Amino acid sequence: MIRTNLLLLVLLLLCGSAQAQKNYNISSPDGLLTVDITVGEQLTWSLSHDGAQLIDPSPVSLTLAGGEQLGPNARVRRANKESFGETIVSPFWISSSVENRYNELQFTFRGDWGITFRLYDDGLAYRFHTSRKGTLTIASEEATFRFTGDHHAWVPYVKGGLGGDQLQSSFENTYQHTPLSQINRERLIFLPLLADAAPGKRVLITEADLESYPGMYLTPDTLTDHTLKGLFAGYPAAVEQGGHNNLQMRVTQREAFIARTDGSRSFPWRVCVVTGNDATLAASSMVYRLASPSRLEDTAWIKPGKVAWEWWNDWNLEGVDFKTGVNNETYKYYIDFASEHGIEYVILDEGWAVNRQADLMQVIPGIDIPALVAYGRERGVGIILWAGYHAFDRDMEEVCRHYAAMGVKGFKVDFMDRDDQELVNFIYRAAETAAR
Repeated sequence: MIRTNLLLLVLLLLCGSAQAQKNYNISSPDGLLTVDITVGEQLTWSLSHDGAQLIDPSPVSLTLAGGEQLGPNARVRRANKESFGETIVSPFWISSSVENRYNELQFTFRGDWGITFRLYDDGLAYRFHTSRKGTLTIASEEATFRFTGDHHAWVPYVKGGLGGDQLQSSFENTYQHTPLSQINRERLIFLPLLADAAPGKRVLITEADLESYPGMYLTPDTLTDHTLKGLFAGYPAAVEQGGHNNLQMRVTQREAFIARTDGSRSFPWRVCVVTGNDATLAASSMVYRLASPSRLEDTAWIKPGKVAWEWWNDWNLEGVDFKTGVNNETYKYYIDFASEHGIEYVILDEGWAVNRQADLMQVIPGIDIPALVAYGRERGVGIILWAGYHAFDRDMEEVCRHYAAMGVKGFKVDFMDRDDQELVNFIYRAAETAAR
């Protein structure tokens, strides 16, 4: 009798587990890419292409302040599959439009949250969404990419870091080719990262539609082989002016959360671009397709173009009868060069404003911006001004009004060297201000 009762109990537990775990899948429009999703003790996804496994089951979740986890033991309210097709206008890209064709599986879970998986012919993207009142504080995000073996990857490590902090860097480095098992666990990786995933197939990891949220870094998972996981900068709790020429706001202390944001929103896409041909990566429009639509109805006034840039060669010129440097004569020379060669813009890089003041209203005596703007206008060349981000942020409304009235075409904003939520918000605020 006891054995019978134990057997019944085990069977009931197994049935409960089977009922709790649900499996779903969706394929790309061409049928080659497939994502398998498991909803149960963990929320996991895996990816295959034409029968070849690329990513093994990888758990994902969001953890809110207070400890609530969105992911484990999720209870499905709806799981909707849909197919979409549209043409997106792309006035500033290599083609005037982009075909946006994908299949999508959108989950809504109990607790006013969900996750969407989107399959293109050239990749996968997923992202969380919430529909709660008020604000949410995100303590952490679990984003994992579990490869099938010890494949080689092209890894962009963070180089240096302001004050030794890898979360404050220039996002500039060369790529290192290394097996996943040999990735340096002491160094953060910025995006994108490219890795072999199966014979003749590679996966590029990146993100899209990043807004009011920190950017994602990657680091090896110490508990699981061949696995990369996301890492996100904590929200700045204290900052101080410093860094290069006192132009930056250096984070000295961080909060125990990564974002404080609207309770009803979609979060950034986690993206895997899949390719068998490296050349296609350079032409990939997947990040563009995943971005939110433009908030500008009229973009005709935006004139993309090339730029003549003096900083790269340290203002050095040969065969001239004046002293080169940050002065009107040098920039007139660059304007003449740009005009002759069909280059649309000239940048006045660092040095035109008084050094170490973080004040864009203080112009050095050797520079006459209205005169340079007029000189360039006569020759069909626009002027762009360099700006440290802190100086620009101090009074961007007045700075933009002041220099727009002179005829300056725009700003090259530099030395942000962070991508925590506060800095990402600055980028959106700066773009919006400049667009006005």
